[in-house]
Amino acid sequence: MSLDRYRNYLLVLAIMILGLMALGAGVRTMNAGLSCPDWPLCFGKVIPDFHPAVWFEFVHRAYAGVVALFFAFLLWKGFRLTEVPKRVRTPGILALLVLLAQIIMGGLTVLLKVKAVVVTTHLLLATVFFSSVLWMYFIVSRAAMGETVGSQSDREHSRTPLSKFTMALPLLVFVQIAIGGLVASTYAGSVCVDWPLCNGQWVPTWKGAIGLQIIHRFFAYGLALLLGALAVRAVLRRAVIPATIFRFFVAGGVLVLAQTGVGILNLLYFIPPHITVLHQTLAMLLLAVTLRLWFEAKANY
Repeated sequence: MSLDRYRNYLLVLAIMILGLMALGAGVRTMNAGLSCPDWPLCFGKVIPDFHPAVWFEFVHRAYAGVVALFFAFLLWKGFRLTEVPKRVRTPGILALLVLLAQIIMGGLTVLLKVKAVVVTTHLLLATVFFSSVLWMYFIVSRAAMGETVGSQSDREHSRTPLSKFTMALPLLVFVQIAIGGLVASTYAGSVCVDWPLCNGQWVPTWKGAIGLQIIHRFFAYGLALLLGALAVRAVLRRAVIPATIFRFFVAGGVLVLAQTGVGILNLLYFIPPHITVLHQTLAMLLLAVTLRLWFEAKANY
């Protein structure tokens, strides 16, 4: 297997994980998480009798198995192929450990009757798994294109005030995903019947489900303002910012605006499944962009 093919397979895997997470969001929003009341079987069968809700959950499980096997194959290949940089092994091992924990947490999600903290942990483990595979892809992509760490002039060129924010951005997005996971798993998304106010007030309370919804909203506002401001700043300082870093700053600004708009629609239309799935998918794409931004800035230092 060539390095280019290995890189392409990693990209396919990342897209498959994104699709799996979207499917998982669909299972949750359709309240199909307990359609199979047992685990790892479904009604005591490897392949259950057909029923729409049951098969929605069953396909999610089966698809997760395919993703796990594909990842195991690529990790094995990554250790065997001499062309693959050894730096891939660290995120690869992390992804393997997270995947094992994710499998256990998936079983606990069913066995503990979709308990909120377990469902949120399930989402966050999937997010770390997705991020680790993306990091593997970034490393292999740079190696496949024959790129190395930038020269001294490149590193000086990339040392702009904007670059200092790159490490914080994916962490902030991850925190927002965690808060959003808690909102979804506790069904706090529908406790406010209006927007931009919440039941006629900006901050009715900071406690309970309503408080969780308010925290999610205001953290989203702050993240949107930060990423939007950085995108504008990148445009204004286009001449002194490396092209790859510039593109991802702008992409982050565009994505966070789209994510904010979809989040508002999600509230106004009372959390419909199709908008909820899109909302989570955009969050994962935003995480991917901010991770790539961090990687590119780090590679040029």
